[in-house]
Amino acid sequence: MPLVRLLLLLVVAASATTALAAQAVERTDIPRRGTLRVTVDPRIITWDRQYTNGTAWQPLGAPLTGDTVGSAAIPSVARIEQDVRTASGLSGFLASLGKGLFSVRQERRTFPISAELGVTDRLAVSVMVPIVRVATRTRLQLSPTGSNLGANPLATQAGADVAYTDFFTQFDDALTQLADSIAAGHYGCPPCPQAQALAAQGAAVRDALRRTVYGVGTTGSPFVPLAQSDAGLAIGTTVGTIQQDLATAYNIPSFTDPFLLSVDSLNPDRMAALLADPVLGYGYRFSPFRNSFRIGLGDVEIGAKYRIVTGSRYAVAVAGTVRLPTAGRDFADDLLRQSLGDHQLDVEARLIQELTVAGRVWLNLAVRAGVQRPGTRFVRVAPPAAVLVPAQAGVLLSWDPGDYAAVDFAPLYRFNPRFAAGLTLGYWSRGRDHFTFRTSQDSTDLETRLGTATSAAVLDQGTSERWVRVGAAVTFVGASVEGGFSVEQTISGSGGRVPAATVFRIVLRKAWKVFGSGR
Repeated sequence: MPLVRLLLLLVVAASATTALAAQAVERTDIPRRGTLRVTVDPRIITWDRQYTNGTAWQPLGAPLTGDTVGSAAIPSVARIEQDVRTASGLSGFLASLGKGLFSVRQERRTFPISAELGVTDRLAVSVMVPIVRVATRTRLQLSPTGSNLGANPLATQAGADVAYTDFFTQFDDALTQLADSIAAGHYGCPPCPQAQALAAQGAAVRDALRRTVYGVGTTGSPFVPLAQSDAGLAIGTTVGTIQQDLATAYNIPSFTDPFLLSVDSLNPDRMAALLADPVLGYGYRFSPFRNSFRIGLGDVEIGAKYRIVTGSRYAVAVAGTVRLPTAGRDFADDLLRQSLGDHQLDVEARLIQELTVAGRVWLNLAVRAGVQRPGTRFVRVAPPAAVLVPAQAGVLLSWDPGDYAAVDFAPLYRFNPRFAAGLTLGYWSRGRDHFTFRTSQDSTDLETRLGTATSAAVLDQGTSERWVRVGAAVTFVGASVEGGFSVEQTISGSGGRVPAATVFRIVLRKAWKVFGSGR
């Protein structure tokens, strides 16, 4: 209903006007010499799903939605899955946090205020200042159905650190005694294959369990198997068998402590706490399972436009824009965080054409291309499919964003000299971003923190974009204010994860004579 009322208001305003000038796609016209034209161009972009390949799409919350929330989108769970297979002997073990439903809706409101000054009747200069508001609405429902992982007892149980210290101290001492006896020629060594097999199995199980509890490198381990799950019971059996073999067959009875497992399935509150935990979990500053917003200055633009052809039926203009890095720097410390701007320098060129056919059909075509200059960006290094990435993966990288090109076309029909309506069609293409370490030491430090070598190039995947949008638009001119309204929908996207966005846009303009003769 608010949209219908707005359209009716535009039609009523058009009935009181005298000449048509506003249009959904950028126009060729400029303010006349000595005239200052101010444009307010608020836009609202909303989406809750994204295209993954052409017209195939998935909800934004898909990685944490399904009968099994597991290793597909969480690298730490994938590692735990492999270690649990080793420690339990269950080669087909599939880690699961439970049954999840993660709903996400994102919104971006941009309020650009532009001022254009006519230097001559053909040349104008401009500045645009955008105020940006980004909002994310989320909700997680996590059911224990099918879960076999719970929170690490280090995060939930008092005394868990002592229990784990005692367990691994006993395990280490027992394996050391076994290795010393093998080296001393006991148990019929060499070859003593049974003793050597037990030593190898014990070392593999111990290392897998240590990683399950403490993680790798400096990263933590937020989850361990549930005590009553198949994996938990199998781990208990494996550890018990090793302890019994050490005591009865090799006279090493000192290893007796059980391995501490999780006793409670996860819930959204516990999951949120682990996401915020910088030691065991992921170190995100804020819980993602909340409604949040922030507002700030976007990237300011300065530009110029020159009219080449100024005919009544056909007009052509060229324009250039420099986009300045005035938006706040983006950081990777908030899951699902939207940036206020790129915070790097862009240079854009545009060619705009208008053609009027039979005095009624108005065709507007704008072609633009931009070069995005290199900069730096703080990111968490992981493949694009990874959703939950530990804070230890964060590093400031050299970033070369891909260049872009776009085409916008708007055929409109003039119902009268004051009011027109029609369609819009837009195509956008952006090349792949390239990330590199600023120094070799940055790469070495990251490898130390993560416990494995990781290339910055994994971030390049899925950063290119191509999308198509279609929509409808109306334009009008009043006695003192001109404007327009359009609604567009993204109907396809490829190259990376492209928001299936709906775009609402209003354009309002007013001009004042500031110098020179005439009105």
